[in-house]
Amino acid sequence: MSTSEPKPPPCPSEESTQKPTIPWRFSLRSLFGVTTVSAVLLAFGVVMPASLSWIANGAIWIVAAGWLVIGMVYGRGDQRAFCIGAALVMSSVWTGVGGRYMQGFHMLFGAERLLAAWVDLVVLGATAILNGIFCVFARRYFEGNGE
Repeated sequence: MSTSEPKPPPCPSEESTQKPTIPWRFSLRSLFGVTTVSAVLLAFGVVMPASLSWIANGAIWIVAAGWLVIGMVYGRGDQRAFCIGAALVMSSVWTGVGGRYMQGFHMLFGAERLLAAWVDLVVLGATAILNGIFCVFARRYFEGNGE
């Protein structure tokens, strides 16, 4: 028996070390489910007393803000970038520019409507998601060009 050195494992190529990205996918079933849930929630928003509507709206806001703060602390990579971008939108509502942004939507949709609180939540939620996605792309750009 000969004693020979064990062969070192082959070096992985650069392509195989990158994380695979999963594209955004949805099915008609999930789209139908989201549409149905949205319709039911909006129906409750119309018949719900204004005080309960504001309480529910605030509760959703607090849960979303807490989730984003936890994501900024414990998230890594794209998750952290998304949470930072979305939290910027949520915190900017308290500034003059963010307030004017929402005033524009109030003028567009009418502030006296029964769903005004829910329109605010949808507009801010959509803006937070879009800004979070933008921050993920910005992180990838800066990490790729920083070398």
